[in-house]
Amino acid sequence: MPKTSLTHHLVALWFADIAGYSDRAAEDERSALQLIEILQSLSRDTVRRYEGRVVKFMGDAVLAEFPSTELAVRAAAALSEQYGKESAGTGRAHNLRVGVHVADVAVGSDGDLYGDGVNAAARVQEAAEPGQVVLSEDVWRQLRGRTEFQFESLGDRSLKGVGPIGLYLVALKEPATRREPSSAASKTAQPTEERKAGIRSIAVLPFADLSAKHDQEYFSDGVAEEILNALTKVAGLRVPARTSCFAFRGTSVDAREIGTRLGVETLLDGSIRKAGNRLRISVQLINARNGYQLWSERFDREIEDIFAIQDEIARRVLDALGLSLTEREARRFLKPSTANVKAYEFYLRGRKLFHSWTRQNMEFARQMFLRAVAIDPDFASAWAGLANTYVDLYRWGRNSRDLEEGQRTSAHALKLDPNLAEAHVAIGQALAIQRQFKEAAAEFERAIELDPTLHDAYYFYARSSFEAGDLEKAVQLFEKAHRSRPEDYQAMALRALALHELGRADETREADQQAVDLINKYLELNPNEARAYSLGASPLARLGEREHSKQWSEQAMALAPNDPVVLYNAACNLAQLGEHDRALDGLERSIEAGVAVGDWIKHDPDFESLRDHPRFQAIVKRIRPS
Repeated sequence: MPKTSLTHHLVALWFADIAGYSDRAAEDERSALQLIEILQSLSRDTVRRYEGRVVKFMGDAVLAEFPSTELAVRAAAALSEQYGKESAGTGRAHNLRVGVHVADVAVGSDGDLYGDGVNAAARVQEAAEPGQVVLSEDVWRQLRGRTEFQFESLGDRSLKGVGPIGLYLVALKEPATRREPSSAASKTAQPTEERKAGIRSIAVLPFADLSAKHDQEYFSDGVAEEILNALTKVAGLRVPARTSCFAFRGTSVDAREIGTRLGVETLLDGSIRKAGNRLRISVQLINARNGYQLWSERFDREIEDIFAIQDEIARRVLDALGLSLTEREARRFLKPSTANVKAYEFYLRGRKLFHSWTRQNMEFARQMFLRAVAIDPDFASAWAGLANTYVDLYRWGRNSRDLEEGQRTSAHALKLDPNLAEAHVAIGQALAIQRQFKEAAAEFERAIELDPTLHDAYYFYARSSFEAGDLEKAVQLFEKAHRSRPEDYQAMALRALALHELGRADETREADQQAVDLINKYLELNPNEARAYSLGASPLARLGEREHSKQWSEQAMALAPNDPVVLYNAACNLAQLGEHDRALDGLERSIEAGVAVGDWIKHDPDFESLRDHPRFQAIVKRIRPS
């Protein structure tokens, strides 16, 4: 138990665990893990509906607290009933054992509960048989006059660490899943205008994959990401990026804590079960300020309806927040460029691999996009995704064929859909790599005109401007990229670099500090992200934190020792720290690994101290224009 001062309060709480889990795990580990995922998904949904809080998950068990015994018992009964049905999808149904108790508990700074009452709840749960919800005598005493409950005395039991205690078996006269908590009913209904007021931020969390084989994560991620991307197009609504939201995958962090860490007022959570041609998608909108549910719905449809479901979910969220689409936003809002579900599935597989951003996964993503366009040759978004993989593969290996294919596939995407902003960004990148900066600028400008919310358009336009030597424009565009995605560290770190090259010292220091703050926040959620450490080392060095800078650079190298961009940034860092020979060695290693920075390096202020070094000048001559 923590030694810090703890607050105390009286709560109803319960423990629930999966009966027969250990035997199932010994037989089939995969299906046993599915049982845990179903427990976690149902627990989050049920506990929130009944105004409670999931305290923590412990293997195949869950601890939750509630403001009243009635809500706790109703939630326990609903969870027990629903779990028996949902778990059958793993090949064999399982039941829960639930123990409900009421006690004074201590609350730690992390939200965990401590005290004898927690132990008592665990012991009550152990006394339950599979499928039973068992109450301590204190809970029974508070509810014994309620006619909607049926009680059966189990007599006194001597529980380890607790002593003799009366136990009661409880059942609801009406099935639990048909009843909503009376006080929560108003919260699950359409929010009132008062509740809508002031809610202008939302995080879309990764949807849980509840499919029987647990092999549809790419699909559940893709659906969540499509909804996230649609919501980013709405003016006045702040939506954190995928990398931040999806960092909470599989955690049991409380909704209020997620809201605080992401800086949002609402969360969209959900789950998908895909079986053959059928889909079950459950979604809920949660008020991150208090953990209460604002809206929830379940969709049981054919997979061909997936595009309509995504659109409906996104529009229902906007309605729940009191927002509406302008005519221009409606034109850009979730417009699928294929009707072929099989092609769409390969597209989603490619997108998931693309986000991993390793050379191997980029190659796998390319293959998935190729399969998508083979099935539907008119699938413009898949062609744009394919173009992006070729451009990034060129950045790694400087293979001229990748560059040619990047230009060809992005042009084909534009031919299919001239108004696809992502395709204009892809062709803009391909043109910038070939030093056709004026033509690239026109493509980026067109992308921004088509979709003013598209972060990548500003970000890659800024990078192109930096390489072209237009540093003032790069500063402005990096700032716009940052405004379009405030939690992203890359635009701010590179803005600081451009400001430093322009000699604007005060602004550089402010941008450097902002970049470091953003990177620290990002690393809290993504501690193994090599690029974050790599890009953050230079701002730290300029801020005078030499040792910290060196640590981050070394951490990046440890995580991605063969990544050409990480090697290049490490060389930048060593040059700043005055370790010139090691910096030149690292720069040569980055060239051998395939880094494409021929024009970037001309304006990179990190190498200012090496400009006149003969070896540096020779290296620059060796690098082909990027």
